[in-house]
Parts: sequence; C-alpha cells; structure tokens
Amino acid sequence: MTAETESPGAVPPADTWPDFADLEPARARQVFPTYNSAPARSIVQDRWERIVARIEIPEPPDRVWEALTTPEALPHWLGVCRGPLAVKGADYVLDFEDGEFFQCRTEEVRPPDGSGHALFRHLWRWAGVGPATRVYWELAATDGGTQLTATEEALNSPSDWRSWNGNGWPGILDQLASYLRTGTTWRWPWRRMGPYVQIELAAAPYDAWDALTRPEALRYWLQRRYGDFTTGSKLTLMMGDASGMVEMNVHRHVEPNQEFPSYLPWLEFGLRRASWPVELGGKLYIEPAGMDRSLFQIFVDNWENIPAAVQREERLIIAAFFRDSMVRAQNLVGPIPTSSHPHGWS
Repeated sequence: MTAETESPGAVPPADTWPDFADLEPARARQVFPTYNSAPARSIVQDRWERIVARIEIPEPPDRVWEALTTPEALPHWLGVCRGPLAVKGADYVLDFEDGEFFQCRTEEVRPPDGSGHALFRHLWRWAGVGPATRVYWELAATDGGTQLTATEEALNSPSDWRSWNGNGWPGILDQLASYLRTGTTWRWPWRRMGPYVQIELAAAPYDAWDALTRPEALRYWLQRRYGDFTTGSKLTLMMGDASGMVEMNVHRHVEPNQEFPSYLPWLEFGLRRASWPVELGGKLYIEPAGMDRSLFQIFVDNWENIPAAVQREERLIIAAFFRDSMVRAQNLVGPIPTSSHPHGWS
C-alpha cells in the first residue's frame, strides 16, 4: 500500500469537508421545516345562545311592572328579593330559600312610558358563582292588556342550557300571570333535584379534570378525609363547622376519551348522611366553555326519598358545601384565587 492510497474510513482533509451549516438543528428547522411544523390550532370556540319566551297578560303595563320590580311582589311568583331591585347598578339576590339563588345586578330600568313600553334588564349568576347571563324583561301595551317578553342571552353556556332554561321560562311567566290574575302565591315547590352548581375554570376540560381528580386535589377542594375517585371507592367528606360529614360512594367514573358521544369525563356518585334513611344520587361533570376554559358542574337528585321534616335544612347544608367546594376547585386551576368560605379550619 502506497502513501497515496487512502485506507477505508479515513477522515478526509478538513478543507474538503462539505458545508454542514444547514444541518445545525436550529438552522435546519428554518431552511427545512419538519413535517407539520406549523399545525393548525383553534383560536376561538365560542357560541352565543338566546332564549325568548312571551305571554299575553290581561293587565295594564303599570300593574305588570309593579309585580316585576317590587320586592314585596316577587316572593309570590318568583323568589325572595334581598337588596335593592330596580336600581341601576345595584346588586341583589333572588333567594329560593333552599340553598339555591340568583345573584343579580340591574343594568337598565325604563318604567312604562305613555305608549306602555317598558324595559328591565339585569345580569344574574346561579348560586352566585355560575356564568353570568343577561336577562331582558320587555313590556308592550296591547288592546287586551300587556305583552311581556322575557329574553335570556348567554355565552358558552352549559350544554343543557336551552332545555333547562328554555323549558323554565314559560313556567316563570305563567306563575307571574297567575299571580296577577288571582293573587295566587307561586313559590318553588320542594324539588327532587338540587343543588345544581356550575363554575367556570380557566383550563381546558381534560386538563382541569386531571388536576381536580387527583387524591391530593380532592383533599383540598372536596375536603375528603379518605378515598379517591376510583369506581367503587367510598369517600368521607368533612363539611366544616358543625355540619358533620357526608359519605360519597363512587358508582362510576368515566375517564376522558372513554365514552361516546362527547368523550368527556364524568362521575356518578351517591351521598349518605347519618340523618338520611336513603342515598341521594348525583353527578359530577365537565364540558368546554370557550377556548381553554371549561364549565365544572355538580348535580344532586332523589330528595323525595329524604323525610320532609329534614329536607330543607339538609338541602341548605349540601348546597352551601358544594358551592364552596366549586370555588375551591376554581382556586386550584384558576389564575385568581378567591375566598371560598369565611373559615378554612377544615
């Protein structure tokens, strides 16, 4: 073998090397992007919804307006009013006295004018922590009395909003009309459902569910002492102060991407208390509420099986507990912590 003969695998002289600058990672990504290096992404996932209900009431606009905007009249057909009602910019509460209520803020007040037109507009939140929606009460004089139109508008509302609220508005207007016609007092009867609490979270549904269902997270927002969200598990929850404990039995936990059609996660559970002869049913679930936001919800039913003598007191306790729990859940995934309860002793 001569000196001129190159051995296999020998390194060529440096001045004969090719230019490898384009293979440096950052440079290569710039001049030769990876496959799908700039994938499409969602930037908006909003939906706006509106519900409109209407009724003809054989009463003059002034009388309908009085029933709609007078705190003394509201308890007869809707709920107990706590705070200034028809005052622009003022906050008040429509209380159903079973642990559930609307927090409201008046935006516009236009009493009946010479033509019989009037407008009362406000915002409200279910249980004071749910998403805000806007409500319009519009009055127009007719030959036989008053046409009353109720409109509610929402952005990224719950999936059952149109069925739940849409079916509810005609009943509310009927209660008002019956009160005006006969003086009948219509109050919310004891319902087999409730409390129903919803709260917005600053995270996508899967991320929020993953963060909230970990055992260490349950210890904080649900105040659990023992147990987890595994199907068949039993959790002991401390409700704070002198309210005692409640036992949550996990009947079924559906994880993300498991069940058609939504593939969203949910939890079916039962609740038991020492003063209850039977178990209440319930569901915990989550759904999208716009881009990178979600709506976390809890629902309890089967109250007809609890003795009437303790129903109201127990509903108040359970409603307050789950409302505070939802706020603590929001603190875990939201950017702005808020107070969930005056005491954190638990």
